[in-house]
Amino acid sequence: MADYTPMIYGFVAGITVLAGVALLYALRGRASQTALGALQAFAGGILAYIALEIGAEVAEYVESLAKWETFGLFLRDAVLTTAVFAGVFLLLSWVERRATARGMPQSLLTAFIVALAYGVHNVGEGFAIAGALLSGAVADALLFTVGFAVHNATEGFGIAAPLLGDRRARADLRLLVGLSLLAGLPVVPGAAVYYLGMYSETFLAVLGTAAEASLVYALLHVNLSAMSKLGGVSSPRFWLALTAGVAAAFATESALLLSGL
Repeated sequence: MADYTPMIYGFVAGITVLAGVALLYALRGRASQTALGALQAFAGGILAYIALEIGAEVAEYVESLAKWETFGLFLRDAVLTTAVFAGVFLLLSWVERRATARGMPQSLLTAFIVALAYGVHNVGEGFAIAGALLSGAVADALLFTVGFAVHNATEGFGIAAPLLGDRRARADLRLLVGLSLLAGLPVVPGAAVYYLGMYSETFLAVLGTAAEASLVYALLHVNLSAMSKLGGVSSPRFWLALTAGVAAAFATESALLLSGL
């Protein structure tokens, strides 16, 4: 009989992205331009923290291969991740030019890029949940599920942030739900794949690199929009809001670490 427990846990952990998206998007029509800029910078801080975290994980793996006995693997994965990093930037810039030429609001495209990057990143959360279940640590799996659910709610801010700065972008409920599912539900196949043993370190490094590059591309758009509302790069309000976003992401991540993940 099939065991759907990892996928159920993954669904619970991932679906909360929608709560963060809905909460921040609901403020769009009520907040001032300054408040919107602060919210964007806050979300930009969350994006920056997650991008740095993913990049550090990929770098740690590739650097662990920097030994003579694994030099071939080191060279292969270093070249591969570098190519993916540059390739994602080139691909996203090409897609943006094409989408803009066809009249698609840039804010909607950026929100889609953020959601897609989160989705790639969140595959790893499914691995953690499935790993706990495979070891028999059901209590840990439940704890990870709750922790990831809280953490993923803050990720929803990053998806809604590009839409805050563009009142022309009409994002209906179906679009917001679709973006949230794109970001959160990959926890489910991540859990299933790990549970079945179908993964590799190189595959994870490639996924992480693609997610990191996508987040960097998107956070530049989000933070540039925030700066324009808060007074430019020298604005103390921008940097304080950005720092608050980094701190929020760090706090939820620290809670997961304290839980034993």
